Amino acid sequence: MRHSVFGRKLSRTKNERRRLFWGLLRDLVLRGKIETTKAKAKAVQPLIEKLITKAKKGAGAARRIERIIPDKKVVKSLLDQAATRFAKRTSGYTRIVKLGSRLGDNTETVFLEFVDEEVRVEQLTPRKAVAEEKKILSQPREKSSAMAKKRGRPKKSV
Repeated sequence: MRHSVFGRKLSRTKNERRRLFWGLLRDLVLRGKIETTKAKAKAVQPLIEKLITKAKKGAGAARRIERIIPDKKVVKSLLDQAATRFAKRTSGYTRIVKLGSRLGDNTETVFLEFVDEEVRVEQLTPRKAVAEEKKILSQPREKSSAMAKKRGRPKKSV
């Protein structure tokens, strides 16, 4: 019986389960969406929700998050996303979208994804801004037929 037992074993030992969850969490943070089984998604969803809530509290949370995910690149990405992507939301950062059954073993597969779209902020350096402006200005403009008539030129036929 499973009275008062927390979590899912997923037919794995403790270390195997931990490594599986690390991999799923890492892929979800870096890619924003993963395809997995329903059981794995339901096991990982509460973990990612708690990690995002911790990440929203600030930079001091980085050490606590590193204990769960030992990859600094992922921790930095999670802290950045928590500050921008999830700033307006208090909970419910992820969703599970059912895809159907897998052909091989008839296991139900799902997408585990973030609810909000990723916020991309690109800051242009002065050189890039000038290059973008020159690029726009150097493109040839098409003259409309109204402009050609106004100037008294005949309209070119193609």
